[in-house]
Amino acid sequence: MNKARLIATSGICGAIASVSLLVTSVFPYAVLIFAVMASVAVVVPLLIDGRNLVYSLLVYAVTVVVGALSGVFFQNVVYVAPVITFCIPMAIVKVYGETVKITAKLDRAETLDDPFEEGADSKILVSQLDGKQRLPKVVKWVLYYALLEVGVGLTLLVTYFITPPVFEALYSTGWLFWFMIGVAQLVVPLYDLLLHVCLIAAAKALRKVIK
Repeated sequence: MNKARLIATSGICGAIASVSLLVTSVFPYAVLIFAVMASVAVVVPLLIDGRNLVYSLLVYAVTVVVGALSGVFFQNVVYVAPVITFCIPMAIVKVYGETVKITAKLDRAETLDDPFEEGADSKILVSQLDGKQRLPKVVKWVLYYALLEVGVGLTLLVTYFITPPVFEALYSTGWLFWFMIGVAQLVVPLYDLLLHVCLIAAAKALRKVIK
């Protein structure tokens, strides 16, 4: 895909992700659906080409601004904050980390006789292609959980400053508050599975469109 089309595609993806967070602010009970939509939209440039990380980060930056403003305006930061601090970043790490980086390794140089010219020979380089994921599996999962803890912390912090009554209502539940934080640790593998299914579907759709 040429640069102009990639920029246009990134702009469309930014609009979709921003609208998804805006809708989440208005209808918070549909947060999971629109979190996935926003996440997939942001990583579309990476799905097109694993080298397009900068474009996905730019789409993410626009989405964060719109999501933060809408969350504050509609007083629903407790729903929007986890999407922009955990869900979307996890999708970026997943897609970037799982894209395969191809490298060429020089094995040896060989000299071959030229059958069409007497006494002449030519030297060729024998290389081997090697492909591996950009991030090791262990590193990827460590980043997932690091993003989760950061997301939980930032969500609570923003909720405390922006919507104190909501924070007080959550914290006043006592042991239930800490139980919910513990249960949140189970979100990572479940969201990874959900993203995996949705990203496969998105990649198939992109291949048809790009063709």
